[in-house]
Amino acid sequence: MPSINYLNKALRIISDEQSTKDAKLVAKQILYNSGFTDKDIYECLKQGSVIRITIFEA
Repeated sequence: MPSINYLNKALRIISDEQSTKDAKLVAKQILYNSGFTDKDIYECLKQGSVIRITIFEA
């Protein structure tokens, strides 16, 4: 799996209005190849990071 910085850079490319359509497609494919789904990418775009912490209650 790519490093977190690499995945965050892909996320920034997707959210950057100045990025070309092709750059966004490549960035999305990088995230897909790392196991992200469309829903995961959407959630990451909302929070601004690929880092996600889930707390489970026992």
